[in-house]
Amino acid sequence: MLPRRHILDVWELVKDEKELLSMATINLAIDAVKFMDGRDKKDHLVEALELNEFICFMFPMKRPGNKSLLFHVISDLIGLLIYGVPKKTKHSLEIVETINYSAKNMRIYPVIEVWNTLKERIYKKKHGAMSIIEGFIKKIKIEMDIIENYPFIEDIFFESKNALKSWLPSFSRYYDKKGKTILKAYEKWWDVWKCKEDKDAILKGMVDRLCLQAETEYDIKLDNESIFLSIKEDKEGNRLENNYFSKWYKEGINLLLKI
Repeated sequence: MLPRRHILDVWELVKDEKELLSMATINLAIDAVKFMDGRDKKDHLVEALELNEFICFMFPMKRPGNKSLLFHVISDLIGLLIYGVPKKTKHSLEIVETINYSAKNMRIYPVIEVWNTLKERIYKKKHGAMSIIEGFIKKIKIEMDIIENYPFIEDIFFESKNALKSWLPSFSRYYDKKGKTILKAYEKWWDVWKCKEDKDAILKGMVDRLCLQAETEYDIKLDNESIFLSIKEDKEGNRLENNYFSKWYKEGINLLLKI
């Protein structure tokens, strides 16, 4: 899912302001560091689970804040079930489905059981590239609803650059990178999402990136302006999409924490 939704993911479960900022920041950072080496990190979902375990054992004072990484994984998995599985995500998903949790000390958080349970209930097979593209459009609609109706999320996003400093020792040891390198990667990623900028500029940035991705990965040329206007003018549809996602996300987290 996209960054503002990931912040809302944490807020759905955590209301303390300080804890919310810290947990939302690590939730965002796992996406940002994928681009640290100029390319996607392999097996992103597995990496989030492994980083969670690493922090549990190496930085016990950071518990339970690192459980936000589990929220991140559940949110992404719900997104895949609802909006489709892009080609570049399939390998990561296959790895997630074959994790030996007992060997990795992950028995407490059996994420894959959540995936399998919800897959039976909400997954509908998507056909072709346009289904994936339509899924991305719906994710953008969710981001715009959050900007419209949850303005405090933008404040948390803005403050996350500074809040990341408290997580740098954990990330630095896990990735064997200097803290400055990780912070620079985060700031570069953060800039792309145009935090605290005009709503139209934020929407245009997301739509332009989607259109470029559609052309590059699927050889499909989209009408930027038409997509921009359809999302901007459909505030009620954006709200319904966000509420629909929240329903399944909450159910996924509740299931995760009960198992």
